[in-house]
Amino acid sequence: MSQTFDVIVVGAGTAGVPAAVAAAERGLRVALVEAAQDIGGTLVLSGGSISAAGTPMQQAAGVEDSTDAHFADALRINHGTGDHVLLRAWIDRAADTIDWLLDKGWTCTPFEPVFAPEHDLYTTPRTYRSTQQGFSLIHAYRNALAQLADTGNLTLFLGTRVREVIVNDGVASGVIATRGEDEIRLDARAVILTTGGFSGSADHWQKIHGITPLRYHIDTVVGDGIDLATAAGGDIWYRDTLLPSFGGTRNLGAPASAWMNTVINPILRPPWEIYVNADGERFMPEDEEIIDARERAIMRQPGWTFWVIYDEKARRESPQLFKFEPEQLAQLFDGPDEDYVRADSIAALAEGCGLPADRLTATVDLYNRGQAVGSDMLRRHHMPAPIAEGPFYAVRHYGFSICCYPGIRVDHDLRVVDPQGKPIAGLFAAGEAIGIGFLGHGFLSGGIVSSAVTFGLRLGREVLA
Repeated sequence: MSQTFDVIVVGAGTAGVPAAVAAAERGLRVALVEAAQDIGGTLVLSGGSISAAGTPMQQAAGVEDSTDAHFADALRINHGTGDHVLLRAWIDRAADTIDWLLDKGWTCTPFEPVFAPEHDLYTTPRTYRSTQQGFSLIHAYRNALAQLADTGNLTLFLGTRVREVIVNDGVASGVIATRGEDEIRLDARAVILTTGGFSGSADHWQKIHGITPLRYHIDTVVGDGIDLATAAGGDIWYRDTLLPSFGGTRNLGAPASAWMNTVINPILRPPWEIYVNADGERFMPEDEEIIDARERAIMRQPGWTFWVIYDEKARRESPQLFKFEPEQLAQLFDGPDEDYVRADSIAALAEGCGLPADRLTATVDLYNRGQAVGSDMLRRHHMPAPIAEGPFYAVRHYGFSICCYPGIRVDHDLRVVDPQGKPIAGLFAAGEAIGIGFLGHGFLSGGIVSSAVTFGLRLGREVLA
């Protein structure tokens, strides 16, 4: 089976749908190819936060902002890292992305810019919360695709996995894909890779980073874009860039995944607990509010793991730590899972956690001494009570991945390039397929989704122009 199009977009997720829609709206014949049985990609896992400066929502809320201020904020948060040209290219186009999404039916709540405390804060509120997290964007994408239904310009191939980019004389000219047992050949004048990252592939994690952390992922996002691009002669960039999210707990039904099931951000809930590593020792002030510092602290711990230790008084009197219902939490502590430990003494708690009892006892004692006089050894400030009333509790937390910093190397026109930096004609990439390393070595609130949508739109509007 063979079909001919103007443009093939591989991956119907955050960047892919905008790319395909924008190209089809220009009258190009577009094939949108998706390995899963539905569109959306990792948007089904996403919080759907989007950042942009100079939007009508900011103006309506009386917030003064500019792309210059957004860019300066980004460089402050990412410590001057990343690709500044691409970073600026996203920021300059982000407000237009908001307009496009609103036109397609995307909604956010509250309908105004906010600060997003899960990442280091911008100086200005410029993050927008999707009403139904990533599903709000999927809703807008369905609307956009439906508007094209009568034009015949866009053909959607679901449950179809691209196995190869066809390259003839150095020019990308189509793809080979499989759907079930059938092989499909699609020819085109341009191929856009928007397949997402490699979070679902332990093999890619090992090859690129030499580790396999807990990941929040879907099974179809396994590094296909990197494999397709490199097989076509492309390169990978930001191999050495990596930063986990801080303090997830393991999804007990899926050991390879984790998510934030505790309120462990000190901006949202000042801690009553202490954090200890595999040696039973504290490794950071638990009330450290700089999210980047917290994330880098967990990277220095063996296995990116630590234990949250607290006592009965904290369980009874502190603001709620867990997002679980009380009955579910009780089942976790009563059950066999080794990540949830309860004991009548610190020594017994250490044994249950596999920690050195003498060190954990000394760690708790040292914290309690500092708490009694208001002077903590690690310069922690919020110390409402000692850890002294049994029973005692420990919950293992993890640094975990929600995205991939390495990806397909592209130039400033989003053309896939080879190891010498030479573009491969007709081959483009956007979204997490190019990694998020170009955004810098830090997390920019709303930047991952916003830049993916923005660059998808950019390619759809410019490819074959």
